[in-house]
Amino acid sequence: MPKTSAADVSSLFHDKTFQIALVGAILFLVIAHPILFNLVDRVFGMVGIQLNDTLLVVVHSIVYAVALYYSIMVILKIEA
Repeated sequence: MPKTSAADVSSLFHDKTFQIALVGAILFLVIAHPILFNLVDRVFGMVGIQLNDTLLVVVHSIVYAVALYYSIMVILKIEA
């Protein structure tokens, strides 16, 4: 099994592709969490909008896409 040096790990964290993948995974973990799904469903219910399961997934997909877009923009500007 090859050993990984601290320099290899450091260069991995400075790779933009890895940063985007890591941010995408964290955003997905937060936005796709069942507790957040239930919270959003209750909030829409309080307002009087009943979302079925498919529309709830669409709402979360749109939020994920917007959050990922702006996260990628920040990552690319920081390292540019």
